[in-house]
Amino acid sequence: MEYYSEDEGKELREAFGEQTLHWPMVTVRRMYGCPAYLADGKLFAFLVTDGVVIAQIRKQDRETAASAFTTAPFKAGEREIERWVIITLEDVKQLSRLMKLVRKSYESVLQN
Repeated sequence: MEYYSEDEGKELREAFGEQTLHWPMVTVRRMYGCPAYLADGKLFAFLVTDGVVIAQIRKQDRETAASAFTTAPFKAGEREIERWVIITLEDVKQLSRLMKLVRKSYESVLQN
């Protein structure tokens, strides 16, 4: 299964990078064929073609995200990864509304 297409996701990848790559200890690598963003080597988010997967999101924040965006649990094949949520963006301009949750995920991985 292909989660990310650079042809379709390039604008989102560039915008996400502008928001996150200046944060301390952030690096990017491929994971599941997607651009994955790590803080001190720990995954906090990655991109899918039409959205962002947040890797460290609390239940309350999942509910907040679900009230503002289309969300779904992330599945790696048949396996659902409970703490990872896909947040679909209809337009890259919506990214700024999502960055508070991305930042929480970033801060969470740095604390663990």
